[in-house]
Amino acid sequence: MEITIDTANRIPIYRQIMDRIARDISLGILPPGYRLPTVRVLADKNNISHGTIKHAYDMLEQEGLIKKKRGSGTFVAFPKEVERGTAKVKAMAAIDQLLDEMEGLAFSPKDIRIFLDLKLREREDQIRQVSVAAVDCSPEALSVMYRQIVELPHTEVSKYLLEEVLETPDPFNPLADLVVTTPTHHEDLARKMLNGREPIRLVMAIATGTALELAAIPPDTRLGIVCASRRFAQVMLRACGEYGKLLRPVKAAYFGEGDSLAQMIRECDRFLLPPNYDLFSTPLEALILKSVEESHRPIRYHYQVERGSLLYLEEQINRIYKTNQGMG
Repeated sequence: MEITIDTANRIPIYRQIMDRIARDISLGILPPGYRLPTVRVLADKNNISHGTIKHAYDMLEQEGLIKKKRGSGTFVAFPKEVERGTAKVKAMAAIDQLLDEMEGLAFSPKDIRIFLDLKLREREDQIRQVSVAAVDCSPEALSVMYRQIVELPHTEVSKYLLEEVLETPDPFNPLADLVVTTPTHHEDLARKMLNGREPIRLVMAIATGTALELAAIPPDTRLGIVCASRRFAQVMLRACGEYGKLLRPVKAAYFGEGDSLAQMIRECDRFLLPPNYDLFSTPLEALILKSVEESHRPIRYHYQVERGSLLYLEEQINRIYKTNQGMG
């Protein structure tokens, strides 16, 4: 078996060897089970270093195109072993060809990278993202859902307050592939949905680090909480009772309610801030919070979608996304 090497080609020699053998395999010139020449024989015959031939053989074996048998030699893999490897090799060969053509047009590597990135973005935009409607009773919890879900691949998220959904006389029928809510609200929301659709349950809980911080607060501390909604204030108060050992009642203040925040700070030693509190505080309230960071050492109340729920949701999103691409 002779292999022609183009020393002027910028493609590495081992890759040229791989491409030639892969092409011959795909065309049937080298049939399944064909015994390839040894590294030494092929190297000596084509005046190529032994190391280069060995590297090409190793890479072809990783791609599943050939198979080495100890003591017997190196053979072309059979079809079921070849299919996946052939696709990869063909893809790499197609990319090499494209790069060669673009370099022939005098484009620099930087220009090529920019053009490829633009075309990939165009392709991605053509594939519809999976839309998720998140529903909960508090803006704080919704902000947590949004930030965790929107980080999942191929996902866009819209938010709905439960109270507004339940108050409207019309059925809840958002233009979304999936609807998610917490187990607490699942039954009420399901009754508002059409055609037997049901929301996915997302279990949400306090983060372990926040629970440990609450447990470490001295019992005689005058603790306060700041919230955007009374619904989430109840969530935070329950956590204080469950994990803390406080002897004094916990005070509450609400963003956007006059001097509520300033008064609470005057009456408390420390306080809890809700998730994503920067979304709810006014510029003045943000300034007040910044000014007491050292004196009151505020605790960030980290609230999150539990990992199991998030993994299940990601599976459903991937399933729909593949269907949108015609892969389902």
